[in-house]
Amino acid sequence: MATLSGIAFQTLRVPSASPLATATDANRRDLCKVLWEWDVCGGCKSAKECAGVTCPSTRLPSLRRYFEHYKQLVSSYSHDLECQRTDATVNSHEEIFGIIRVLKQQPNITRRNLADETFGRERVNAAIDADREHVIGLAVKAFTMVYCTHWLNQNAEHDNGDLESPSWLEDVPFNIFLEEMFPMIDHPGFGEDSSSSFWELKSSITGTKLVRRGGLKFEPTEDLSNHLKLNRKTGVVEIFHHTAFLKENLRITKGASGPMSIAEALGLGVLPRQLALEVLDSLQKIIFPLSDPSAVSLLQSLVNDKDFDQDCLRFEASAIREPHEINTRYLYFGARLADIHDEMENPTPRGFISRWAKRKGAGHANVAAIFAVVLALLFGLITLGLGGFQAWVSWQQWKHPI
Repeated sequence: MATLSGIAFQTLRVPSASPLATATDANRRDLCKVLWEWDVCGGCKSAKECAGVTCPSTRLPSLRRYFEHYKQLVSSYSHDLECQRTDATVNSHEEIFGIIRVLKQQPNITRRNLADETFGRERVNAAIDADREHVIGLAVKAFTMVYCTHWLNQNAEHDNGDLESPSWLEDVPFNIFLEEMFPMIDHPGFGEDSSSSFWELKSSITGTKLVRRGGLKFEPTEDLSNHLKLNRKTGVVEIFHHTAFLKENLRITKGASGPMSIAEALGLGVLPRQLALEVLDSLQKIIFPLSDPSAVSLLQSLVNDKDFDQDCLRFEASAIREPHEINTRYLYFGARLADIHDEMENPTPRGFISRWAKRKGAGHANVAAIFAVVLALLFGLITLGLGGFQAWVSWQQWKHPI
């Protein structure tokens, strides 16, 4: 089955007449206004040159990778319609923005009620219902960077090939769906930032160590719920890399009086602050600490080769962080960090020799010893063969002297 990026590539090859197939700077600014209440300068409002450095439009370049993903989402929708039907549920970016506004105004709305409020209560046919589900999925993905509907789940790569990503059920409130997708677990070791074990665990799972010692690889994910998921079979760790998107969320909640519920955060058009901080810091302070030149080099290679967001390499503090937010407790992703640490301590056998050693009880740690035994046996056989050959040459010389 084609992936979302594959469909988007087809869209670039097959010109689309749909207004959704293109996204202008005005569309991008409107999206940011809907999400984060951007108040752009007069020049931007009149489609003229941006007037000053205080205008949020100056951050448009840093959000390039997020806008590219948004364009892939809406392009895949217009391409899907043109290949199959012509009765589009939405025909403009503004209609998608309207769904986001409803989600912000009513974060406890169910998917059925959202569909009724947006498209009306009349049920036409299964194809139209599926199309409406698709459109809601586009809006939710642009809003939260989480996949929530059947169509998008089937056309995007989730969990290293696992397409069983949760869907937003019809009768479940939106905020409850997100709460269940991101449960808070105070994991020992990663849940308390002042403990000695936290610093020890944190320093042991940097990206360079995971690659060199654990044999792990990193792949980008567009789904926030897949961040730090480890596939032990393939040795792949997924990284949510849209740091510019996370920083915009953190700008909104900077200065908030206290912790917010998911519903309260959605009302502001953002993710919970703790969630955004954990994703950002797990990338820039734990897996790829920007204070470590080797980690920066590895991250740069992922930006170049795996299309990670270039903004991953930019560390920001005063604009997005409170003074006390130097270290982050990991209440959402502590368990996944612990899984990665456990993989470092007890690597999963992936090669034939490693799996054989594991089955025989020798364990992955004894693979080197097994190789040594095999090499010693091989050299012994070679030595025995050379000795036999020399003995045969000597016997021939004795039997047939020259």
